[in-house]
Amino acid sequence: MTVIRRNPLQAAVGALLAVGLLVSAVVATTSGTFKRAATSCDPSGFGFQPGYGYGYSYDPQFGYGCPPATTTPGSNRFAQGTVFVVQPGQQLTLSGSAGVSHVNGAIIIDFGDTTAASRTDGDNSTASDKGSKPQEQVVAEFTTDDRGNFTVTFTVPPDLSFGRHAISAVINNFTTSAAVNSSNVRSAAVQEVVRALMVVVPDIAGNGYRLVAGDGGSFNFGNNFFHGSVPQQLNGKLPNKPVVGGDNTVTNQGYWMAAEDGGMFSFGDAVFYGSLPGVLKGKLPNKPIVGMARTPTGNGYWLAASDGGVFAFGDAKFQGSVPGVLAGRLPNKPVVGIAATPSGNGYWLVSSDGGLFAFGDAPFFGSVPGQLGGRLPNQPVVAIAALTDGSGYWMASADGGQFSFGSAQFFGSLPGQIHKLPNKPIVGMHAIPGGTGYRMAASDGGIFDFGTAGFFGSVPGQINKLPNLPIVAMSRL
Repeated sequence: MTVIRRNPLQAAVGALLAVGLLVSAVVATTSGTFKRAATSCDPSGFGFQPGYGYGYSYDPQFGYGCPPATTTPGSNRFAQGTVFVVQPGQQLTLSGSAGVSHVNGAIIIDFGDTTAASRTDGDNSTASDKGSKPQEQVVAEFTTDDRGNFTVTFTVPPDLSFGRHAISAVINNFTTSAAVNSSNVRSAAVQEVVRALMVVVPDIAGNGYRLVAGDGGSFNFGNNFFHGSVPQQLNGKLPNKPVVGGDNTVTNQGYWMAAEDGGMFSFGDAVFYGSLPGVLKGKLPNKPIVGMARTPTGNGYWLAASDGGVFAFGDAKFQGSVPGVLAGRLPNKPVVGIAATPSGNGYWLVSSDGGLFAFGDAPFFGSVPGQLGGRLPNQPVVAIAALTDGSGYWMASADGGQFSFGSAQFFGSLPGQIHKLPNKPIVGMHAIPGGTGYRMAASDGGIFDFGTAGFFGSVPGQINKLPNLPIVAMSRL
């Protein structure tokens, strides 16, 4: 008998061939058609992909090949988020699902005039507003794919007003109709499928800042320019009560200052929407005002009192107060600051112990006692700054300590930066619009920057002495 020896490689090849024949036999069906051993449909329409051959079968519903792609349900939000902070001229990419395949659509700013102010003053007039205004316009067009998805990239219009706008994806419900454009955007067939907020800022890098002194003096650095002071406005006189806070307009071409009695002073393109003495017919508030915040449109503002009372002017909406949520009781420690959400439908109040009170659509991301396991901060909290997109906030304490919540990142603290306490206590802070850093200001006008925040000078450096009265606030960018 002749013995044929096979080397291991030959044996392995033979085994693989045998397995291949076995798989082919298993794939064959009694009907004589072939079913795919590894199904992999692609949208090309050929029913197979390279490496799979022609192993498809007849389906009584769809015929030969792969069934149609399943349409992705409408998402009601863009994949990139719900709030976008941008500069004019910047490119922005948005994607999402309309829930309908092969339909024409568009990206529209202020669809249905959604940025129109909801005024609370007597005549509802918006003629004097200098903030964001409704500017309905189509900025991009798209056609959804097999699954109803879309992706577009467009340029933020260079003439878009600063402040809050709506950004929407709309579709034309008649798939055979023309593309959505400015001529048919108000058609009954046009349906909004996604809406988000777009906050347009003049400088996303935050290359400037403004400090406010107790006498109403204004100290301006970088691209924040001087537009006047309270003593200048009052012909050399000081305000009746000390100034305690201030905020920039959405253009950075003006600012407001708030006094302890609720008096308001406006400069540059800042519009005066009223004061507390005017509302209270000359009376003082129960507790002193401690801070202010403008609305995202720049067409109004809130004043906050130390007892947690809130007073709304212009298009600012009252969403509640601390005494209101505490059934008339006062907070454990005085309120020291206020910050607004990007929608303008909510705000946060912070107290000196780091307690946080959230109103309207403002989410609660935590408090200092909660972060420290019930302990209080080493020094009182003096300021709050929120991310422009509303996804978090920072708190600053008098010793320069920093506490971050939500998606707000910690970029450092003053004790960590200089390894000692500042010469004078911290009194204010603000965040870079892009959320990549923050600054703190001391009562002597010293400036401390963290993250991408740049240093553009300090009050002692600018005037070669200390300010006449201490710095009390740092305007938001």
